Amino acid sequence: MNQRPSPPIPASAVSALSLANGLRVYLREDHRAPLVSVQLWYHVGSSYEPEGHTGLSHALEHLLFEGSSKLDAGQYSALMTRLGGDPNAFTNTDATVFPLTLPAKRLEIALEAMADVMASATLSDTPFARELAVVMAERREDVDNSPLALAVEHHYLLAYDNRGYGTPVLGHRADLSHMTPAAVRTWYQTWYHPNNTTIAVAGDISPAQLQTLVTRYFAAIPAHRLPSRPTPTTHLGQIRRDQTLRLKGRYTGVILSFNLPSQCTANSNAQAYALRLLPEILAEGHASALQRRLVLDEPLLQGMRSSYEPWQRGDSLLMLYAFCSPQVTPEAAAERLMLEIEAFRQSAPSKEDLLRAKARLLARQLFARDDISQQAAAIGQQAACGLDPMALEDERRAIEAVTAEQVGLVAWQFLTESRAAITFMHHKETADE
Repeated sequence: MNQRPSPPIPASAVSALSLANGLRVYLREDHRAPLVSVQLWYHVGSSYEPEGHTGLSHALEHLLFEGSSKLDAGQYSALMTRLGGDPNAFTNTDATVFPLTLPAKRLEIALEAMADVMASATLSDTPFARELAVVMAERREDVDNSPLALAVEHHYLLAYDNRGYGTPVLGHRADLSHMTPAAVRTWYQTWYHPNNTTIAVAGDISPAQLQTLVTRYFAAIPAHRLPSRPTPTTHLGQIRRDQTLRLKGRYTGVILSFNLPSQCTANSNAQAYALRLLPEILAEGHASALQRRLVLDEPLLQGMRSSYEPWQRGDSLLMLYAFCSPQVTPEAAAERLMLEIEAFRQSAPSKEDLLRAKARLLARQLFARDDISQQAAAIGQQAACGLDPMALEDERRAIEAVTAEQVGLVAWQFLTESRAAITFMHHKETADE
């Protein structure tokens, strides 16, 4: 019996092209299936929004494909679905993104529609009223009625000093209630131009084919002068910042963060990749320092997790979420966390801990390579925060080269009390009023 040959391994190299109007396009070829993921990354998100006008980027995300010179409201999603695609959209702190995976032979239609919306989105009053109601309902469901999400939003305001990355992606309720169609149209006219956009593509298409299609539909769209974009930076005091929240329905716990550089603001590649491994060693996996001592051995905590976003144009946060065991107060848990982290600062991690952390991080990257949408997303993330997506090819070697001493150095530099922000989470019915 003849065996079917294995599909070819996707090409590892990222190719790049740009148009005269400033549009940047990146492609990672992957010919294992006749599919392509095309993602339109506009380089504007909540961190760009001025005080009193939060939520503009996310609101525009909802409205952008609700009518243009070639498509009526709702037609884009219906058309892409009929073509076998899965149209989607999301907003984060630095970008507003429109990802689409569909059969490669249908890519031209998708690019034509995306270019038409970039050049001629209608943004009329009727869909604005409808979509603003959807956005406000999303805010109520995802944040206002979620004690943990509400606590995280308050913590970002504390840790980022109510500026830049402290701005909630969904916007503040008061700002949403006063948002106007004119404000959304101004936001579109300010930022939604080819010289503020990256098209990230992964899948079954060649660079020559992609260049032909992109040039055909996007080259005639003019560039526009963009406003200045100050980088969100951390302004640190000499003491840690604390706050107490009493939220009904929330288990007692602590959110503890440290202001760290991102991959963009780190002073070297060695520092950037050591920071990537820091949360893996400190708090991820049963063998990590905090999990082992505070969740498994004692246990002081019922559970904990961590997060760190390296792909931001400004400084980032190492976030630790700790949920207390019964009879343990958030204040006591936070004190012990700070003691354990101070002990961690005093010595470099062991070789075994470092190898485990590298294995986890590299495994996630390897599995992500099996999904063309994640391949395109990695490219878009890099571009939106100002990094070169071509450098993605060097990530594995850079991670493998990190030493225990380098991780120990970034822990010593950045896990300090003056960089800490702490939110004590009490259940409203049990906390002292």
